[in-house]
Amino acid sequence: MRGKAGAFPGERPCAEPGCPEGGEYRAPVVRPGSALLPPSGPPEWQYFCLAHVREFNARWNYFEGMDADAIWAAQSPHAGWADHSTQPFARNAAAGAVDLDDPFGLFGQKTMRPQPALSAENRRALATLGLDEEATLAEVKAQYRKLARRYHPDANQGDRRHEERFRTLTEAYARLCGANGLNGHGAARHS
Repeated sequence: MRGKAGAFPGERPCAEPGCPEGGEYRAPVVRPGSALLPPSGPPEWQYFCLAHVREFNARWNYFEGMDADAIWAAQSPHAGWADHSTQPFARNAAAGAVDLDDPFGLFGQKTMRPQPALSAENRRALATLGLDEEATLAEVKAQYRKLARRYHPDANQGDRRHEERFRTLTEAYARLCGANGLNGHGAARHS
């Protein structure tokens, strides 16, 4: 049980020869493992009083007795990982069956999640605009602008023959851009 300021209270004498104080602060006897180099067994500790543990820490050199290669290996960010082969986290990971919801394409992968099917009304609206089922919202808007310029009554000197066609185009566009259209169809359709 740890006490205040890193102390381990107990009835131990200080490991410094001749010191009458209690040993409440632990220090390694031999070089312990670190987060980078796991220990080969349980660490061995010695206990000092506060004054002597400060002295011990001031002269402690983790790398004492190590050659340059061993120091380099201990400081490597991949220490302990070099001898391990990588393995997939799941059985199907090697097959590439990743179910990744990436609506903005940040990972450069298509999502494996199937898109919901278009309703019959949305398919008819796309056909009215002359588009296929894979059309994006941007393509719908561009196609509508193109056809609206052609069939708008003001562009046809008031000719009533194109008025019905313009009305059906506007209804189809409103359907596809509304909550039940491509806007509500999924973020992947907005590309």
